[in-house]
Amino acid sequence: MVAPDFRQLFEAAPALYTVLDRAFHIVAASDAYLSATMTRRGEVIGRSIFEVFPAGPADPDGNGPAAIREVFERALTEETPQMLGLQRYDMRRPAERGGAFERRYWNAWVTPLRGRGGAVEHLLCSVEDVTDRARDARLRKVLNIDSIGVVFFDKEGTLISANDAFLRWSGYTEEEIAAEGLSWKSFTPPEYYASSLDEVERLRTTGQIGPYEKEYIAKNGERRWMLFVGAALDDGTIVEYVIDVSARKAAEEARRESDERYRRLFDSIDVGFCVIEMIYDGARPVDYRFLEVNPAFERQTGLHDPGSRTMREHVPEHEQHWFDTYGRVAATGEPTRFVAEARALMGGSYEVFAFRVGGAGSRKVGVLFNDITARVRAEEALREASQRKDEFVATLAHELRNPLAPIRNAVSMLRLREDGDEGLQAVRKLIDRQVRHLVRLVDDLLDVSRITFGKVSVKRERLDLRAVAQEAVATSEPLLAVGGHRFSAELGGEPVWVDGDPVRLAQVIANLINNAVRYTPPSRVSSPIRLSVAAKGAEACITVEDNGIGIEPALLERIFEPFVQIERGEAGSSGIGIGLMLAKALVELHGGRIVAESEGLGKGSRFVGCLPRAEAPEVPEAAAPTGAPVRAASRRFLVVDDNVDATTSQAELLRMLGHEVETAYDGQSALRKAQAFRPEVVLLDLGMPGMDGFEVARRLRAMPEGRDVLLVAQTGWGQEEERARTKAAGFDVHLAKPVDIDALMGLL
Repeated sequence: MVAPDFRQLFEAAPALYTVLDRAFHIVAASDAYLSATMTRRGEVIGRSIFEVFPAGPADPDGNGPAAIREVFERALTEETPQMLGLQRYDMRRPAERGGAFERRYWNAWVTPLRGRGGAVEHLLCSVEDVTDRARDARLRKVLNIDSIGVVFFDKEGTLISANDAFLRWSGYTEEEIAAEGLSWKSFTPPEYYASSLDEVERLRTTGQIGPYEKEYIAKNGERRWMLFVGAALDDGTIVEYVIDVSARKAAEEARRESDERYRRLFDSIDVGFCVIEMIYDGARPVDYRFLEVNPAFERQTGLHDPGSRTMREHVPEHEQHWFDTYGRVAATGEPTRFVAEARALMGGSYEVFAFRVGGAGSRKVGVLFNDITARVRAEEALREASQRKDEFVATLAHELRNPLAPIRNAVSMLRLREDGDEGLQAVRKLIDRQVRHLVRLVDDLLDVSRITFGKVSVKRERLDLRAVAQEAVATSEPLLAVGGHRFSAELGGEPVWVDGDPVRLAQVIANLINNAVRYTPPSRVSSPIRLSVAAKGAEACITVEDNGIGIEPALLERIFEPFVQIERGEAGSSGIGIGLMLAKALVELHGGRIVAESEGLGKGSRFVGCLPRAEAPEVPEAAAPTGAPVRAASRRFLVVDDNVDATTSQAELLRMLGHEVETAYDGQSALRKAQAFRPEVVLLDLGMPGMDGFEVARRLRAMPEGRDVLLVAQTGWGQEEERARTKAAGFDVHLAKPVDIDALMGLL
């Protein structure tokens, strides 16, 4: 019996087989395999399978060969059969058929084959060309796209079949469609029959349907808006693609309702609205025409029938800045909000919001505007009233300081003449305290005015906050002593450096201490008012605590507002409600913050102000000397003031201190006495009638006798503007009345 030719049997097998060696070279291949891969046996035997079948242009990264190589290697390593799932691997046609690559999909099973020694020597690959099945699967996938319905009708309009998406929308099953003979009318509301019949007629003449939209009725009666497009197939079957556009229709309806609401809004509000189109002369905007206006437009502008003419035709002298602004909005697309006056248009002021309508290149601008003429005039009136108030406060301070000057001089003279009479000393100290209190109130009033108008500046220097606190405590000592308050200060052993204005920061601390004094009743003075200065992280903090009447929670947020005060109760008299406001404003000018804390009425208060800490200076500054200034050497003084009491009292005080003094009550007398007396120091009032102090100073500086004199301005005006004027007029020093004699002597 002749042995079977196994090679012939293998090659003739109807299945797609190939045998590879361990290097993945093709050892054998069935005829069916060669046919499916469009190759010849002589071309492939002995060659690497990856050389014979390279990756096609649709797989530039070689993902297909890599996936197959991984399966082969796993079969060799694990010595067990392996399966290659659905894999796209394109085949190249022979040169006589064009040489192009043809899309193919494959399945494969790889079986290790052992040799006589038991080791795996070959791989048997059983391959299946599943391209047609993949194509059918893709078609099924297309038909079952979740968002697109596909329906088939016969020539009479009876529904034959539908995909899952349409079945889900309609609520019918495939069995119900097959059994019930549903037609397009089953899904179409009666009001859409006519338009549907128009599409049927169009199908007969053109073979195409749609696109058109109508509502469809589901099995449960729910309506959906659908978009239809379709055609007739060769056998007369009608196919339609259906897209659910209910969300878009709902959005369109919502937008329409919104547009209608906004149209009603724009028509009913008293704010003017218009859409304009810019007109250019070259690149320069020179005019615009009105495309749309609301009813309020005419009331706001006084323009009648605006659409009939351009803006220049309505108002030829309309200011150019309006056209420039709207032209810029149209060119850049950046909206703008501004307030401007239209002198040529009813002479009013308008608050305007302008924005481009449309994309880049659009010349249309939407304008919302409101006539704020009345408001602007009211604000101007308020500014004028505030300015008059500021001027009144400054004048009041000046008028208050003038009578305070001779009182302070008299107090200083009493101090120099003390003869041991304790009663006289007590009276002198009482007057001194009250004068200082009045001076502080005047200064606070002026500071409130300056802060309101942004005229307060701080002169920063590197300083130890503890030294500032000591100065503040010295300022508050008379008030602490009058009330019999106990006081404690915890300033620590290390410097606490900040960049600040020592005068203003001392004012802050003194105001906080004075506030604690005013709101701590006599019954609680046994509990000390506590001041502490400490570094806390990046901040330097000042804390003032008291055991006084406390603050209601509702007032904690308002306690720093001007003129806000709590009920004093048993605490007795208080200030005028601006000390805390000033403290907060001055701390914030230094870049810091301040807070008030209290557990409620009767539980005391705690104020904490924190400033940014600074680095220690390279060379610490020497501490300023303390104590009362020594008497200066005898000098020649000329005191000039139209206030006789102020002049005579200051002159007498200076004589008591050992100085030679002359007086004058007007400018002309002052200049004559300066020539005759040749003073070393001139104390000059500014607000004299006739020739004021500024003119006297200028003339005095022009005289040989006045070139080297120490020229001191003494005035009730303490504003920064006045200080700048005195410096420009030639004054060396500006002192606000009432002048403290110790400060004056310190200048010498």
